Amino acid sequence: RQSGIDFKKNSEMGVDSHRFAELLMSSGIVLNENVRWITFHSGYDFGYLLKLVMNRSLPPTPGGFFYLIRMYFPNLYDIKHLMKFCNSLHGGLNRLAELLEVERFGACHQAGSDSLLTSCTFRKLRESFFKGAADKYAGVLYGLGVESNTDNNNQNETAQF
Repeated sequence: RQSGIDFKKNSEMGVDSHRFAELLMSSGIVLNENVRWITFHSGYDFGYLLKLVMNRSLPPTPGGFFYLIRMYFPNLYDIKHLMKFCNSLHGGLNRLAELLEVERFGACHQAGSDSLLTSCTFRKLRESFFKGAADKYAGVLYGLGVESNTDNNNQNETAQF
């Protein structure tokens, strides 16, 4: 409500979640290695999104969950996870953007503004701390178990400055 969202209007006139899942699946952006999904500490959001596009319950194990995450969102980066490899960085998305001198356009907690800030922050982080290559850190959702992701080589490395 603080962001100006009218939940009653959304309930009455918003897009049905099943219809949204159909549109998302038919759009070509899911199950596509050429699409880069950039997030900030959004493990539960991706859990919900995964449940939505599969139209069934999530797997009971972390391994099963991450298998499906890698299948549906094969090129996924969680900025909060990347920050673990950058010794001087801490805080939330807004704080990180400030530290990296990334400008926000629009109001905080509005989808467009947050998406643009997340994308620009990822680019700046990748260029500044990962020399443009952060591929080995893909596929991990912060706080949901690095041990479940077998595609990442050495998760204990620190990004190069």
